[in-house]
Amino acid sequence: MHTHSKKIQISLLLIATMGVMSGITIVSSLPLISKTFAHIEHIEFLSKLMLTLPSIIIALLAPLAGILVDKFGRLKPLYIGMFLFVIGGSSGFYLDNFYLILLGRAILGVAVALLMTSSTALIADYFNEDTRYKFMSLQGMWVALGGIVFITAGGFLAQIHWSYPFVIYTIPLLFLPLMYISLYEPIVEKHSSIALDTDIKLWKVYLTAYFSMVLFYMLPTQLPYLIINTMNGEPSTIGFVIATAMIFNALTAKQYAKLKKRFTYMQIYLITFVFFGTGLFIISQAESIQQLFYSTVFIGIGFGLIFVNTNSWFLSNVPANKRGKASGVLASSFFLGQFSSPLLFQPIVASFGIQGLFLLMSIVVFVLVLVLLWNLFAFKIRI
Repeated sequence: MHTHSKKIQISLLLIATMGVMSGITIVSSLPLISKTFAHIEHIEFLSKLMLTLPSIIIALLAPLAGILVDKFGRLKPLYIGMFLFVIGGSSGFYLDNFYLILLGRAILGVAVALLMTSSTALIADYFNEDTRYKFMSLQGMWVALGGIVFITAGGFLAQIHWSYPFVIYTIPLLFLPLMYISLYEPIVEKHSSIALDTDIKLWKVYLTAYFSMVLFYMLPTQLPYLIINTMNGEPSTIGFVIATAMIFNALTAKQYAKLKKRFTYMQIYLITFVFFGTGLFIISQAESIQQLFYSTVFIGIGFGLIFVNTNSWFLSNVPANKRGKASGVLASSFFLGQFSSPLLFQPIVASFGIQGLFLLMSIVVFVLVLVLLWNLFAFKIRI
């Protein structure tokens, strides 16, 4: 590791918070955006695209961004991504045309594709396997804490005006000085093309990343409408519920390095889905906002493990000369899951309501738990 490792770590942790900032910041504004632009046909569904449009852009462009990262280095795409993040992310504050704001969200997607691929490659470049688990634990905690700050601030700002949370996207300008003095371009050795067995292992990671995000993104895309439209809550209530889950997220993620010493990746996934399925079931049965808070313990623990575990599993399998491209495909898998989530679940919501969706998916998750248990015991999977 570099002699200025603390500065490097802080820089990479700040970049990681931008990933959660890209979506969660405006969650509390979504119902208000629906009301503001009520004259637009299908606005409730279109308003959800404010959250998920960046995801499909990332899903489409992240593999290309990864190729650029491998070809031109990590830092140039990183800084270009920072610039586009601020411009596209803050567009909802200074624009009042719904479709132009959607265009700004698309630009944000391009930015995050560059940021996530370059930063993931840098983590693999800067840290060896022993230090990586500790850093991933720290990263998971920072992402959770960032989520708490951004969702809470976004909720309060949305109560003043729906456009105010978009100002939060200018915060990364403050990160630039530290990044400039601490991050350096690593030397990556050239090797032969990726081996077939490694390629197969990576595709297992990609599919897991996609499925996990489809499930987990139910919360920011569905929960606000349950709170506002069914339980008569306020925008800030959305922030409090999700922020409470993020507290347990942070506490759990911080323990990941210790958990990884005792459990395999698959065993950690098993633990994750037990907690997450329990949280989904509690939401499906909740009759008040107060009861929703009971689910935050279980949802938060699930959040705290799933992404750290997936990223760690990925980094343990990817070769140095393919880190950019592979990181791009991983980012694509995560964000394709984000984009797919409301599309896949919209018919279920239309037929059974939001709580019916949570009940159905809790059953699906527990079936998955049984499948994982069977595989672990019958085939003695050790990954």
